[in-house]
Amino acid sequence: MSYRLVKITAVAAAIIGALMANPAAAQGRPYPSKPTRVISCFAAGGTNDLLSRAMARKLEAALGQPFVVENRTGANGMIGADFVAKNPGDPYVLLMGNGATHGSNTTLYPNIPYDAVKDFTPVGMVGVVPIVLIVNSSLPIKSISELVAYANAHPGGMSFGSSGVGGTAHIAGEKFKQMTKLDIAHAPYRGDAPAVTDVLAGQIPMAFVSITSVKSQLKSGRLRVLAVANAKRSPSIPEVPTFAEAGVKEMEFSTWFALMAPAGIPKDVVARLNTEITKAVKSPDMQQTFASQGTDPATATPEELNAFVKSELVKYGKAIKELGIRVE
Repeated sequence: MSYRLVKITAVAAAIIGALMANPAAAQGRPYPSKPTRVISCFAAGGTNDLLSRAMARKLEAALGQPFVVENRTGANGMIGADFVAKNPGDPYVLLMGNGATHGSNTTLYPNIPYDAVKDFTPVGMVGVVPIVLIVNSSLPIKSISELVAYANAHPGGMSFGSSGVGGTAHIAGEKFKQMTKLDIAHAPYRGDAPAVTDVLAGQIPMAFVSITSVKSQLKSGRLRVLAVANAKRSPSIPEVPTFAEAGVKEMEFSTWFALMAPAGIPKDVVARLNTEITKAVKSPDMQQTFASQGTDPATATPEELNAFVKSELVKYGKAIKELGIRVE
Protein backbone atom coordinates (compact mmCIF):
# COMPACT_ATOMS: atom_id res chain seq x y z
CA MET A 1 0.00 0.00 0.00
CA SER A 2 1.46 3.37 -1.00
CA TYR A 3 2.09 6.24 1.43
CA ARG A 4 -0.52 8.35 -0.42
CA LEU A 5 -3.18 5.62 -0.05
CA VAL A 6 -2.39 5.17 3.64
CA LYS A 7 -2.71 8.92 4.17
CA ILE A 8 -6.07 9.10 2.34
CA THR A 9 -7.38 6.10 4.28
CA ALA A 10 -6.38 7.68 7.59
CA VAL A 11 -8.09 10.95 6.68
CA ALA A 12 -11.27 9.12 5.61
CA ALA A 13 -11.30 7.15 8.84
CA ALA A 14 -10.97 10.37 10.84
CA ILE A 15 -13.87 11.96 8.97
CA ILE A 16 -16.09 8.92 9.44
CA GLY A 17 -15.22 8.81 13.13
CA ALA A 18 -16.10 12.47 13.55
CA LEU A 19 -19.42 11.99 11.79
CA MET A 20 -20.28 8.98 13.94
CA ALA A 21 -19.49 10.97 17.07
CA ASN A 22 -21.66 13.85 15.88
CA PRO A 23 -25.13 12.74 14.71
CA ALA A 24 -26.05 16.29 13.66
CA ALA A 25 -22.96 16.64 11.47
CA ALA A 26 -23.51 13.16 10.02
CA GLN A 27 -26.73 14.43 8.47
CA GLY A 28 -24.85 17.24 6.75
CA ARG A 29 -27.15 19.91 8.18
CA PRO A 30 -27.04 22.16 11.23
CA TYR A 31 -28.90 21.07 14.35
CA PRO A 32 -31.80 20.54 14.45
CA SER A 33 -32.59 18.81 11.17
CA LYS A 34 -35.43 16.62 12.49
CA PRO A 35 -37.90 16.54 15.43
CA THR A 36 -36.52 16.55 18.98
CA ARG A 37 -38.22 14.71 21.83
CA VAL A 38 -38.48 16.48 25.18
CA ILE A 39 -39.05 13.92 27.92
CA SER A 40 -41.16 15.04 30.87
CA CYS A 41 -40.61 12.49 33.63
CA PHE A 42 -43.66 13.51 35.66
CA ALA A 43 -47.38 13.42 34.89
CA ALA A 44 -49.21 15.82 32.59
CA GLY A 45 -50.54 18.90 34.33
CA GLY A 46 -47.70 19.28 36.83
CA THR A 47 -45.02 21.97 36.76
CA ASN A 48 -42.46 19.67 35.11
CA ASP A 49 -44.89 18.95 32.28
CA LEU A 50 -46.11 22.54 31.90
CA LEU A 51 -42.56 23.90 31.68
CA SER A 52 -41.59 21.13 29.25
CA ARG A 53 -44.41 22.13 26.91
CA ALA A 54 -43.77 25.85 27.24
CA MET A 55 -40.06 25.39 26.45
CA ALA A 56 -40.83 23.00 23.58
CA ARG A 57 -43.04 25.63 21.95
CA LYS A 58 -40.35 28.30 22.28
CA LEU A 59 -37.55 26.07 20.96
CA GLU A 60 -39.70 24.91 18.05
CA ALA A 61 -40.43 28.51 17.06
CA ALA A 62 -36.79 29.54 17.40
CA LEU A 63 -35.14 26.55 15.74
CA GLY A 64 -37.70 25.69 13.04
CA GLN A 65 -38.12 22.00 13.84
CA PRO A 66 -40.72 20.21 16.02
CA PHE A 67 -39.95 19.76 19.71
CA VAL A 68 -42.39 17.11 20.92
CA VAL A 69 -43.08 16.46 24.61
CA GLU A 70 -43.30 12.83 25.73
CA ASN A 71 -44.43 11.88 29.25
CA ARG A 72 -42.40 8.95 30.58
CA THR A 73 -43.41 8.86 34.21
CA GLY A 74 -42.77 6.71 37.25
CA ALA A 75 -40.22 5.96 39.98
CA ASN A 76 -39.96 9.61 41.05
CA GLY A 77 -38.75 10.66 37.59
CA MET A 78 -36.19 7.88 37.17
CA ILE A 79 -37.95 6.14 34.27
CA GLY A 80 -37.86 9.22 32.06
CA ALA A 81 -34.34 10.18 33.13
CA ASP A 82 -33.03 6.66 32.48
CA PHE A 83 -34.59 6.68 29.00
CA VAL A 84 -32.64 9.82 28.08
CA ALA A 85 -29.45 8.53 29.71
CA LYS A 86 -29.60 5.45 27.47
CA ASN A 87 -29.23 7.60 24.32
CA PRO A 88 -25.63 8.84 24.54
CA GLY A 89 -24.57 11.28 21.86
CA ASP A 90 -28.12 11.89 20.63
CA PRO A 91 -29.10 15.59 20.73
CA TYR A 92 -32.63 14.77 19.60
CA VAL A 93 -33.66 13.44 23.02
CA LEU A 94 -33.81 15.98 25.85
CA LEU A 95 -34.97 15.68 29.47
CA MET A 96 -36.68 18.24 31.67
CA GLY A 97 -34.57 17.33 34.67
CA ASN A 98 -35.22 18.49 38.21
CA GLY A 99 -34.15 18.28 41.83
CA ALA A 100 -35.37 14.68 42.06
CA THR A 101 -33.79 13.24 38.91
CA HIS A 102 -30.52 15.13 39.47
CA GLY A 103 -30.53 15.60 43.23
CA SER A 104 -32.26 13.58 45.90
CA ASN A 105 -32.88 10.34 43.96
CA THR A 106 -29.19 9.42 43.94
CA THR A 107 -29.21 9.08 47.74
CA LEU A 108 -32.82 8.02 48.28
CA TYR A 109 -32.70 4.98 45.99
CA PRO A 110 -29.91 2.40 46.31
CA ASN A 111 -30.24 1.08 42.75
CA ILE A 112 -30.72 4.20 40.64
CA PRO A 113 -30.25 3.11 36.99
CA TYR A 114 -28.25 6.11 35.78
CA ASP A 115 -25.43 8.41 36.88
CA ALA A 116 -26.82 11.93 37.29
CA VAL A 117 -23.48 13.47 36.28
CA LYS A 118 -21.74 11.08 33.88
CA ASP A 119 -24.81 10.11 31.83
CA PHE A 120 -26.01 13.64 31.04
CA THR A 121 -24.96 16.89 29.41
CA PRO A 122 -26.36 19.91 31.27
CA VAL A 123 -27.89 22.27 28.70
CA GLY A 124 -29.80 25.09 30.38
CA MET A 125 -31.64 26.10 33.53
CA VAL A 126 -35.33 26.95 33.15
CA GLY A 127 -36.92 27.80 36.49
CA VAL A 128 -37.06 27.33 40.24
CA VAL A 129 -40.12 26.65 42.39
CA PRO A 130 -39.34 27.32 46.06
CA ILE A 131 -40.92 25.29 48.85
CA VAL A 132 -43.14 27.25 51.23
CA LEU A 133 -44.63 26.55 54.65
CA ILE A 134 -48.39 27.08 54.77
CA VAL A 135 -50.83 27.03 57.68
CA ASN A 136 -54.60 27.17 57.94
CA SER A 137 -55.61 30.80 58.42
CA SER A 138 -57.92 29.88 61.31
CA LEU A 139 -54.88 29.14 63.48
CA PRO A 140 -53.46 31.99 65.58
CA ILE A 141 -50.18 31.79 63.66
CA LYS A 142 -48.88 34.59 61.46
CA SER A 143 -45.14 34.02 61.62
CA ILE A 144 -42.52 31.33 62.13
CA SER A 145 -41.92 32.47 65.70
CA GLU A 146 -45.64 32.18 66.45
CA LEU A 147 -45.68 28.71 64.88
CA VAL A 148 -42.78 27.57 67.06
CA ALA A 149 -44.50 28.92 70.18
CA TYR A 150 -47.80 27.28 69.23
CA ALA A 151 -46.17 23.91 68.49
CA ASN A 152 -44.25 23.99 71.77
CA ALA A 153 -47.54 24.67 73.56
CA HIS A 154 -49.08 21.62 71.86
CA PRO A 155 -46.30 18.98 72.00
CA GLY A 156 -47.04 15.93 69.87
CA GLY A 157 -50.27 17.48 68.67
CA MET A 158 -49.12 18.84 65.33
CA SER A 159 -48.10 17.37 62.00
CA PHE A 160 -46.91 18.69 58.67
CA GLY A 161 -48.00 17.48 55.26
CA SER A 162 -45.84 17.04 52.16
CA SER A 163 -46.08 15.57 48.68
CA GLY A 164 -44.58 12.28 49.84
CA VAL A 165 -41.70 10.53 51.57
CA GLY A 166 -38.32 11.62 50.22
CA GLY A 167 -39.61 14.58 48.24
CA THR A 168 -38.01 18.00 48.47
CA ALA A 169 -40.87 19.26 50.67
CA HIS A 170 -40.47 16.32 53.06
CA ILE A 171 -36.75 16.98 53.35
CA ALA A 172 -37.49 20.67 54.01
CA GLY A 173 -39.98 19.74 56.73
CA GLU A 174 -37.57 17.38 58.46
CA LYS A 175 -34.84 20.02 58.32
CA PHE A 176 -37.25 22.54 59.85
CA LYS A 177 -37.97 20.07 62.67
CA GLN A 178 -34.26 19.63 63.27
CA MET A 179 -33.48 23.35 63.29
CA THR A 180 -36.41 24.30 65.56
CA LYS A 181 -36.39 21.11 67.69
CA LEU A 182 -40.18 20.85 67.33
CA ASP A 183 -42.18 17.70 68.07
CA ILE A 184 -44.19 17.48 64.84
CA ALA A 185 -44.96 14.38 62.79
CA HIS A 186 -44.77 13.94 59.03
CA ALA A 187 -48.00 13.26 57.12
CA PRO A 188 -47.07 12.10 53.60
CA TYR A 189 -49.49 12.60 50.71
CA ARG A 190 -49.45 11.62 47.06
CA GLY A 191 -48.69 15.06 45.72
CA ASP A 192 -49.05 18.66 46.85
CA ALA A 193 -52.74 18.99 45.97
CA PRO A 194 -54.15 16.60 48.61
CA ALA A 195 -51.86 18.07 51.26
CA VAL A 196 -53.10 21.58 50.47
CA THR A 197 -56.71 20.33 50.49
CA ASP A 198 -56.29 18.91 53.99
CA VAL A 199 -54.73 22.13 55.28
CA LEU A 200 -57.70 24.04 53.85
CA ALA A 201 -60.09 21.58 55.51
CA GLY A 202 -58.31 21.76 58.85
CA GLN A 203 -57.33 18.08 58.78
CA ILE A 204 -53.67 19.03 59.26
CA PRO A 205 -52.44 22.38 60.55
CA MET A 206 -49.62 22.97 58.10
CA ALA A 207 -47.71 21.66 55.09
CA PHE A 208 -44.51 22.16 53.15
CA VAL A 209 -45.49 22.48 49.49
CA SER A 210 -44.39 24.20 46.28
CA ILE A 211 -45.52 27.76 45.62
CA THR A 212 -47.26 26.63 42.44
CA SER A 213 -49.64 24.40 44.38
CA VAL A 214 -51.00 27.27 46.49
CA LYS A 215 -50.74 30.27 44.15
CA SER A 216 -54.41 30.11 43.17
CA GLN A 217 -55.53 29.64 46.79
CA LEU A 218 -53.82 32.65 48.34
CA LYS A 219 -56.54 35.16 47.39
CA SER A 220 -59.15 33.10 49.27
CA GLY A 221 -57.60 34.02 52.60
CA ARG A 222 -57.96 30.47 53.89
CA LEU A 223 -54.24 29.79 53.75
CA ARG A 224 -51.31 31.72 55.14
CA VAL A 225 -47.75 31.39 53.79
CA LEU A 226 -45.27 31.84 56.63
CA ALA A 227 -41.91 31.55 54.88
CA VAL A 228 -40.25 30.59 51.62
CA ALA A 229 -37.33 28.12 51.55
CA ASN A 230 -35.14 30.18 49.27
CA ALA A 231 -32.01 32.31 49.51
CA LYS A 232 -34.05 35.33 48.40
CA ARG A 233 -37.72 36.22 48.54
CA SER A 234 -39.74 34.86 45.65
CA PRO A 235 -40.87 37.43 43.05
CA SER A 236 -44.27 35.71 42.98
CA ILE A 237 -44.88 36.35 46.72
CA PRO A 238 -42.43 39.14 47.60
CA GLU A 239 -44.22 39.92 50.86
CA VAL A 240 -43.32 36.53 52.35
CA PRO A 241 -39.97 36.35 54.21
CA THR A 242 -37.37 33.67 53.69
CA PHE A 243 -36.81 31.17 56.50
CA ALA A 244 -33.46 32.85 57.18
CA GLU A 245 -35.20 36.20 57.60
CA ALA A 246 -37.65 34.48 59.94
CA GLY A 247 -34.80 33.16 62.07
CA VAL A 248 -34.37 29.59 60.78
CA LYS A 249 -31.11 28.93 58.94
CA GLU A 250 -30.16 26.18 56.44
CA MET A 251 -33.64 26.22 54.91
CA GLU A 252 -32.98 26.54 51.19
CA PHE A 253 -35.03 23.90 49.39
CA SER A 254 -36.62 24.27 45.99
CA THR A 255 -37.78 22.24 43.04
CA TRP A 256 -35.71 23.35 40.08
CA PHE A 257 -36.10 22.51 36.41
CA ALA A 258 -33.43 22.33 33.71
CA LEU A 259 -33.08 20.82 30.26
CA MET A 260 -30.57 17.99 30.09
CA ALA A 261 -29.24 16.06 27.11
CA PRO A 262 -27.57 12.65 27.05
CA ALA A 263 -23.82 12.52 27.59
CA GLY A 264 -21.57 13.19 24.64
CA ILE A 265 -23.61 15.53 22.48
CA PRO A 266 -21.70 18.10 20.39
CA LYS A 267 -20.61 21.28 22.14
CA ASP A 268 -21.96 23.49 19.36
CA VAL A 269 -25.41 21.94 19.82
CA VAL A 270 -25.23 22.53 23.59
CA ALA A 271 -24.23 26.15 23.00
CA ARG A 272 -27.06 26.77 20.54
CA LEU A 273 -29.68 25.17 22.76
CA ASN A 274 -28.45 27.10 25.79
CA THR A 275 -28.68 30.38 23.87
CA GLU A 276 -32.28 29.69 22.82
CA ILE A 277 -33.31 28.43 26.27
CA THR A 278 -31.94 31.62 27.85
CA LYS A 279 -33.80 33.77 25.31
CA ALA A 280 -36.99 31.81 25.96
CA VAL A 281 -36.76 32.15 29.75
CA LYS A 282 -36.32 35.91 29.40
CA SER A 283 -39.13 36.38 26.85
CA PRO A 284 -42.26 38.30 27.96
CA ASP A 285 -44.67 35.39 27.35
CA MET A 286 -42.52 32.96 29.33
CA GLN A 287 -42.19 35.50 32.13
CA GLN A 288 -45.97 35.64 32.23
CA THR A 289 -46.17 31.84 32.32
CA PHE A 290 -43.69 31.76 35.21
CA ALA A 291 -45.58 34.42 37.16
CA SER A 292 -48.94 32.66 36.76
CA GLN A 293 -47.47 29.43 38.16
CA GLY A 294 -45.36 30.93 40.92
CA THR A 295 -42.16 29.78 39.23
CA ASP A 296 -39.02 31.92 39.50
CA PRO A 297 -37.26 32.15 36.11
CA ALA A 298 -33.63 31.05 36.14
CA THR A 299 -30.81 30.82 33.61
CA ALA A 300 -27.34 29.30 33.68
CA THR A 301 -24.55 28.38 31.31
CA PRO A 302 -23.96 24.64 30.78
CA GLU A 303 -20.87 24.92 33.00
CA GLU A 304 -22.79 26.68 35.76
CA LEU A 305 -25.59 24.11 35.55
CA ASN A 306 -23.08 21.27 35.76
CA ALA A 307 -21.57 22.75 38.92
CA PHE A 308 -25.05 23.36 40.35
CA VAL A 309 -26.12 19.73 39.81
CA LYS A 310 -22.99 18.48 41.55
CA SER A 311 -23.64 20.79 44.50
CA GLU A 312 -27.28 19.62 44.71
CA LEU A 313 -26.18 15.98 44.83
CA VAL A 314 -23.86 16.77 47.74
CA LYS A 315 -26.46 18.92 49.52
CA TYR A 316 -29.31 16.41 49.32
CA GLY A 317 -27.06 13.45 49.98
CA LYS A 318 -25.90 15.04 53.21
CA ALA A 319 -29.41 16.13 54.27
CA ILE A 320 -31.07 12.77 53.57
CA LYS A 321 -28.44 10.83 55.49
CA GLU A 322 -28.34 13.33 58.35
CA LEU A 323 -32.12 13.36 58.73
CA GLY A 324 -32.46 9.58 58.38
CA ILE A 325 -34.97 9.77 55.52
CA ARG A 326 -35.68 6.44 53.85
CA VAL A 327 -37.98 5.37 51.02
CA GLU A 328 -39.57 2.01 51.77
